[in-house]
Amino acid sequence: MDLGVAGSSPVFHPLTPPLITGAEFYFIEMKNPYTSYRNIFTIAWPVMLGSLGQNVIYLIDTSFIGRLSEYDLGASAIGGIFYFFLFMIGYGLNTGMQVIVARRKGEKNDAAIGEVVDHEILIILLVATAAFMLMFFYSENILSLIVKSDEVRSRTLRFLDYRAFGIFCGLLNSVFMSFFIGIGNTKVTTWTTGVLVAVNLFFLYCLVFGNLGFPRMEIAGAGLASTIAEASVTVVMLFYLFHKRIKHEYRLFEFLKIKLSLVIQMLKLSGPLVFQQIISVGSWWVFFLAIEHLGERKLAISNLVRTMYAFYGVPIWALASTVNSMTSNLIGQGKANDVIPLIRKVALISLSLAVLFGIFVVFFPAQILSIFTNERDLIADSIPALYSVLIAILLFSVSILTIFAVSGTGATKISFRIEVVCIVAYLTYIYFTAIRFELSLPVIWLTESVYWLIALVLSSWYMIYGNWKTRKV
Repeated sequence: MDLGVAGSSPVFHPLTPPLITGAEFYFIEMKNPYTSYRNIFTIAWPVMLGSLGQNVIYLIDTSFIGRLSEYDLGASAIGGIFYFFLFMIGYGLNTGMQVIVARRKGEKNDAAIGEVVDHEILIILLVATAAFMLMFFYSENILSLIVKSDEVRSRTLRFLDYRAFGIFCGLLNSVFMSFFIGIGNTKVTTWTTGVLVAVNLFFLYCLVFGNLGFPRMEIAGAGLASTIAEASVTVVMLFYLFHKRIKHEYRLFEFLKIKLSLVIQMLKLSGPLVFQQIISVGSWWVFFLAIEHLGERKLAISNLVRTMYAFYGVPIWALASTVNSMTSNLIGQGKANDVIPLIRKVALISLSLAVLFGIFVVFFPAQILSIFTNERDLIADSIPALYSVLIAILLFSVSILTIFAVSGTGATKISFRIEVVCIVAYLTYIYFTAIRFELSLPVIWLTESVYWLIALVLSSWYMIYGNWKTRKV
């Protein structure tokens, strides 16, 4: 399942190391410099920082909320995924835009990029408005139909009352980040991530527990802190765009004329990605709703496990998103034959991280979980489910790379079809294990392994045998 919010794109560098700036594309016609391990790390590291995004907010929120109560921990899972579900609709649109931006950059057609971004901003503002209205005005009606626990539902609503306002800045930040990494300028991610973490931590400390003279808002304070943090990141990104004259270089924010043909082209490419995100995150939400009906303790455990899952997903999403834009850019350069070797190299890096993470989890599970809660019984009960997720993590490490490569080729309809098949299997497994037979959490969490295994097989088959090398976007 999709775990975090990330976008990514390549940073090209010249042959001589002193010229590596991470701020521009340098197109090299020589063999192998772009897909070298060195360049992959050069690209992925700043993207990894930018990929923290919503994951950082979620991880930090959980570490504070986990010290309130199990009800709050469960409510943050339900509310967070509801927000994330709506956010990912916009993210799917931005991913499509990123593919176009990276392709135009590979074609050296910079003049066409600003117009694409301007149209995306208008589309995203409409999506953000609809998402806000749904969360702010209709959350109670929706949650009353699907959340069993009155206590969990009431705390979820308090969280969403403040978190809903963050959807505007959150989606705008996603547009800007997709643009930055689409053109290869990932330097700004260092600043945005630093601001996000610092502001979120400060206001969590102040608002959740009522420190430094602020009111004690508990879970509502976590929602407000996240919203303030996202607004701060928007300010930083706008400052960077104007201060570095990137706005003028790519002719951003001109909004000269709305071109219906361009909107249709963008929606045609992004549409399957949007539906892919809807059913993907939607099924993830169904998973947690099914767990919620098994009791607050199991919901709290699953939220802790999800937190660890998301934590691991930060670098892997960065690598996968890098593959996405590098794939599109390589095709734009006429170097489609380099895509498969690129995936293999990144897969080796990703699997190495999975093994390293697995070692820490196996030997230090209690210590890792104690970061997010101080309840010993809850930590002990969470360890078996955490072990179960390790299988999914190994599959996820490779599967997500091939899925993003498929969308990077522009074959978004294919990636959507793959997602549909995976989700059907995923929901079927959830029905029998969590709803029909109410099996143990470790068994239920194996549904993630089922999902990623099927996704790996189908996406790998397309990348090996599919007709994607000449696809136009």
